[in-house]
Amino acid sequence: MKIAFLFPGQGSQKAQMGLEIADNFEVAKAVFEEASSVLSYRVTDILSEEPAARINQTEYTQPLLLTVSHAIASVLKQEGITPDVTAGLSLGEYSALVEAGVLDFKEALNLVAKRGQYMQEAVVEGEGKMVAVLGLEDNVIEDICREVSTPEALVVPSNYNTPGQLVIGGHASAVDVASEKCLEAGAKRAVPLVVSGPFHTPLMEEAKVRFAPVMEVAELHESKCPVLSNTLGTPHEGIPSKDVLCDQITNAVKWKQNVEWMLQDGVDVFIEVGPGKTLTQMVKQIAKAKGASVQLFQ
Repeated sequence: MKIAFLFPGQGSQKAQMGLEIADNFEVAKAVFEEASSVLSYRVTDILSEEPAARINQTEYTQPLLLTVSHAIASVLKQEGITPDVTAGLSLGEYSALVEAGVLDFKEALNLVAKRGQYMQEAVVEGEGKMVAVLGLEDNVIEDICREVSTPEALVVPSNYNTPGQLVIGGHASAVDVASEKCLEAGAKRAVPLVVSGPFHTPLMEEAKVRFAPVMEVAELHESKCPVLSNTLGTPHEGIPSKDVLCDQITNAVKWKQNVEWMLQDGVDVFIEVGPGKTLTQMVKQIAKAKGASVQLFQ
């Protein structure tokens, strides 16, 4: 049996997430308190808001998700469940780095707080867009993006999720044209995503430039277990490259490739450590396409 901890990214957040586990486990409560001592707000205040407001703002979403994921992972480890591999989608890669021992939790909080702020500020709201294209081969979507894209109206693949699901992103006008061409080419659906910016596209260049000095002074350690890189599609080697981590802001997330690597490595138990079950559902689809038998837990 080989276990992978999977950490969700932005979009999985929900009001009240993690509060129950913090109420029932001292180790989780301690994580919430530690996060509140680092951030400029109390984590529980935002998670408890009615109606939920700030939790969906990128600058808050990213540190909150990191905190909740670390709290849950801390409980699992206390119960004797530890990962042989860690992986996360987008922001979730930072949770994976924490649990693999690459980043101290407080260091990671500071990084993702800045990352979230810079990503939120990088593109004027409404200028960018992301759309999930369903039921079309990756290479067809890639060709359409190349055909449509110009420097002034850019569209690129931004998330390789599963076989038959690839997210494209960029300038809203170009994304709309590419989406229509994907439907004409045989895509089953083209679903707009509710996001605050065209993440993992070159439109995030300003965020990457601003984030680089913050990452430069961060202290990274060699990982205790393989931790997957969204940008590379394979594990980071030794002490992860700070350049590669910065590139993650503007480069496509190769989640499908991450999961395929884990399956090839013999991982057969996948535990989603965070709110929701999006990642395990993706693993289920990828494993089915590969003919692999896996156990999934949320």
